[in-house]
Amino acid sequence: MKFNGLNYPHLFRRQVFLYETDAFGHTNNVTFFGYMESARFELFKEIRLFDPTDVLTCPLILAHAECDYRKISRYDDTLLIYSRVSDIRKSSFLIEHVMLREGTEDVIATGKVVMVYYHHKKNEARPLPKKVKKALQAYAG
Repeated sequence: MKFNGLNYPHLFRRQVFLYETDAFGHTNNVTFFGYMESARFELFKEIRLFDPTDVLTCPLILAHAECDYRKISRYDDTLLIYSRVSDIRKSSFLIEHVMLREGTEDVIATGKVVMVYYHHKKNEARPLPKKVKKALQAYAG
């Protein structure tokens, strides 16, 4: 399966490190969730959703995450992680990720997450502010 990157406005590069592989030399399945998280937080930093010097200022929680594995990646592969915001709701939004092996452009994995705008001190979801919705729309596919 090939992917052309259209409609995925955010790109994050990540090299696969040796400690992220399993006994078979494959990138461990749980590692892909970390890659998606890193890509998302770079996107959140770009839209200035929180103060990157204080991660506790991030007004989001993860409500759902899924990942489908398509091909094997290994130590020293470089993955291109494309992301887009695909659905903006009242208090949440969906981000889709596609991870490619640089060079071959083969799709290694795809994933989706649901993020909820959250007031941590009150322990409750809050409606997305208009300013946040507008910033997220810039990354809509």
